[in-house]
Amino acid sequence: MNATPTPATSRGEQAKNTLISAAIAQFGEYGLHATTRDIAALAGQNIAAITYYFGSKEELYMASAQWIADFITHNFKPHVERAEAILRHRPSDKIQIRELIHTACDHMIVLLTADETLNLSKFISREQLSPTAAYQLIHEQVIAPMHTHLTYLVGRYTDRRPDDTETILHTHALLGQVLAFRLGRETILLRAGWSAFDKDNVKLISDVVHSHIDFILQGLSMERGKTSNEK
Repeated sequence: MNATPTPATSRGEQAKNTLISAAIAQFGEYGLHATTRDIAALAGQNIAAITYYFGSKEELYMASAQWIADFITHNFKPHVERAEAILRHRPSDKIQIRELIHTACDHMIVLLTADETLNLSKFISREQLSPTAAYQLIHEQVIAPMHTHLTYLVGRYTDRRPDDTETILHTHALLGQVLAFRLGRETILLRAGWSAFDKDNVKLISDVVHSHIDFILQGLSMERGKTSNEK
């Protein structure tokens, strides 16, 4: 995992990457109130470089959103491809579905407890609360496809329609099991007496989330079974 732009061979690409990295940090902290002067200073670049490479602060903001979308896509591509393969087969292999949901959530936990991705989370959190065109970009390219795949997996496991609003809500609530450790980062560090999310702590979080996922999947399956029997 590397939450900073990869080193580029050309000086121009390197300058663009350092500007995007600085921009994500500044935009994550201050939104569009971040100044180009502060972004350039953090990147160690001349302020004119932003105009040269991106045109404007707004275009740099969109370039930052695109970088985040590409980063998430790259990290979750194996999970998406495996989900597509599993969903193509019927009858459903529920053991495989459960395992894939677990591993996808494990990967999310690793990403969301890493200090390197904190600026990305701040950027996306701001967009969730006050969406701009940047959120639409990230949503369409990354969040919607991943959310849809997970909803289909939950629906297939629990014998529920994946396009049903309740299935979508249950899936979103399941994701909340993971997101709580990013959005409630300081709370859990203080409550657990941890100074940071080290390897052992992340493993403990994963184990707890696994058990919660299983409770949710089993509970929804049982509820669905009771509903079918009543009919």
